[in-house]
Amino acid sequence: MSALPINIWDEANQRVALDEPQGLPLRLPIQSRRRRSYTRDMSDSRAHLHLVDDDGMRRWIYEPPAAEQLRRRASRAHIARSGDVLRSFSYFDSSYADRGPNQITQALTALDARLTPNQGLRRWDGQQWVRDDAPALAGKTLLLVHGTFSNSDMYVTQWAATPEGRQLWTDLQSRYKNILVFDHPTLSVAPWINALDLHAALRNVTGRIDVLSHSRGGLVVSWWLRLTPSRADRVIFVGSPLDGTSLASPYRLRAALDHLATIADLLAAGGEALATVAPIAAGAAGLAKIFGRVLKLGSSLPLVDAAVAMIPGLASQQRTNNNAETRCLFAEKWLSTPTFSAVAANFEPSTTAPLWRVWDRLKNAGAQVVAGAADMVFDGPNDLVVDTAAMNFLGAHQAVQPADFLNLGNGNTYHTTYFQDTRVTKFLDQRLR
Repeated sequence: MSALPINIWDEANQRVALDEPQGLPLRLPIQSRRRRSYTRDMSDSRAHLHLVDDDGMRRWIYEPPAAEQLRRRASRAHIARSGDVLRSFSYFDSSYADRGPNQITQALTALDARLTPNQGLRRWDGQQWVRDDAPALAGKTLLLVHGTFSNSDMYVTQWAATPEGRQLWTDLQSRYKNILVFDHPTLSVAPWINALDLHAALRNVTGRIDVLSHSRGGLVVSWWLRLTPSRADRVIFVGSPLDGTSLASPYRLRAALDHLATIADLLAAGGEALATVAPIAAGAAGLAKIFGRVLKLGSSLPLVDAAVAMIPGLASQQRTNNNAETRCLFAEKWLSTPTFSAVAANFEPSTTAPLWRVWDRLKNAGAQVVAGAADMVFDGPNDLVVDTAAMNFLGAHQAVQPADFLNLGNGNTYHTTYFQDTRVTKFLDQRLR
């Protein structure tokens, strides 16, 4: 672990543009401007997203523009009563609740472009990744596919953090004639659409293809195998929501955004590397900005978080018994059935430091029942993002054999640090040859 060079929420702000500059003030009615309590700030047309400390937990709270509150004679006092405001962001809210799905998709597409800026296929030229949309390649190829809120640069960054990882990256370059990465939007489209794009990008690649996928990238690869007669020989899933993730439950989206903000702050306070924490913080903050009004973030009102259906990349990952996409994915044998391997973990912090005192609130289902399940996202082992039980599930027609399943068990490895774990490095070294 290493201390973060900057505040994690400064980094999130930089990555997804949470703060937006002050625009032209609204011209409020004369009766509003004559109120004794009126100030020039009340004509600010920006909404506000507050990150609040609620006894160790982090909560997102959406606050409408001051001008809107003034029209409604609303009070801003509830913000102070909800806990200490750790950070506030101001932005122009076009009232997504009143707009159609096309406009929301545009917002998600813009967020994807920030989180995953180099979308498409890239090839390692020995020094760097270069864009290569439809390469004509022969020989043995290694394909890397990233997960939600991320990009493929993550692999080399994490391997560079340990001597074992650096050696593995050196060895992979000598073992494979070609190394490719597939960067894909993770929120605005479903994994099966990413898979069709992947198929098109690889149409001129011949020879054996080994695949290493992380998180949602495992779903992209699964759909590629399900829909196309690929040349895949070995596929490795690392922390993949093959059977969905509870974070994408339509009933838990508000809690999920709070959960992600909480763990990002906890990990950052513990000195975890920026590269492993920033994607979690930036992704959660970006979604909170887009859906703050829709989800009524900070409200105690009961709400079915149907907004998840407007996020195709998350809707496909719902860990529910009526997920039509998951049902279709495993309905029959895939067109391609390579050798499968999988890696899973259950995060349990070994530290007793005070910053982890909220951990029981995040993981203890019994306590959450008493508390009205307001905080609970997962009801069993997980790596902070994906349910452990979902990570090696391939349905009834294909399977990960026991010898090819690495379960790290309870420990400090979490969703964005798998490739820094020396056990994972050894596992990959043995299978990617």
